[in-house]
Amino acid sequence: MNLSQTAYLTKRLICRGLTRKPLNSSTEIRLTRLCTQRCRQCSVYEKTTDPPSLNLIQFREMMARLKDYGAFIGFISGGEATLVPDLDQMLIEAKKTFILATTLVTGLYNKSEIIRKIARVALDHDIHIQTSLDGLGNLGDNLRGVSHFADTVLNHMAWISKHRGNSRSLLYANIVMNNLNLNQVPELIRRANDLGWKTTVGMYHSLTATTRQDDELRLEPGERIDKITAYLMKHPQILNLKSYLAGVPSFVASRTSDYCAFLDAPVLATRVTIMEDGAVHLCYGDPIGNIFDQTLDEIFSSDKYKNRLNEYKTCRGCWTTCYTQRYLLIHPRSFREMMQNIKKVQKVT
Repeated sequence: MNLSQTAYLTKRLICRGLTRKPLNSSTEIRLTRLCTQRCRQCSVYEKTTDPPSLNLIQFREMMARLKDYGAFIGFISGGEATLVPDLDQMLIEAKKTFILATTLVTGLYNKSEIIRKIARVALDHDIHIQTSLDGLGNLGDNLRGVSHFADTVLNHMAWISKHRGNSRSLLYANIVMNNLNLNQVPELIRRANDLGWKTTVGMYHSLTATTRQDDELRLEPGERIDKITAYLMKHPQILNLKSYLAGVPSFVASRTSDYCAFLDAPVLATRVTIMEDGAVHLCYGDPIGNIFDQTLDEIFSSDKYKNRLNEYKTCRGCWTTCYTQRYLLIHPRSFREMMQNIKKVQKVT
């Protein structure tokens, strides 16, 4: 981050802090409900939004509104983002809007010529690429609802690594840990690392509007989760905060958390998700507004936003990378945790 970006961020932070509105440090934009996979944990492809995807004109309008309010870290996702026409131009627009980092979130499960075209744009513009790698062989196919899942994704990961050149794009695979794939997690990490990709882990949940309840996937307390957590804590290529990883077994056992990013850090830690129709979401619950009808300033000043925060006061809590980890990043509980957080941030910047 250069001097002008630091000054801009500081000014925005002071302004939002005084008004108790979110800085909007992180925004996920879901370009489409269309997807090439049928994951057991996801129901996004069952949505009926019409039209199913953002077009370039709408996307530029959205970028303008985000820029007016302040936009720092952006995730461009779906469904499957590579199904969207003009994605290459959208990525370039996003890179101009999010001043700290832009990440393309893609399953890498599409025609190779499309994946290679979009990956080339991302690499050329230092846009990060995140994919999902949840299982190998038959298990991967079962979890993702498609055939040859792991082979297809790993082949595309290999091509991107081979053509990375001098790009500053961060390449990483996210593994959603569930009760079926825990034994494969070390091998999934190794396969990604061997291709030059770093890894993150998350936990299966059914918290948001497009996540599905599946009792077979639900993590259970015990020796398996304890062992994999200890392994992850020592692994140098895992990008998660150690404080997040350390809390996994206790959350799996209790299903409760003491932290809520939206309540305990409403200025710094709030993350918003904007759907293909412009609907603005926080965590669970209905939209709090629509970015095509209102500015973010208006949305964060609305009764819907305030009422949603009141609803979250009765929540048992979560332990997600999107929300909890964001809170832990800016609220280290010791000097040691602060130094660990700083080291992790340096790895991804």
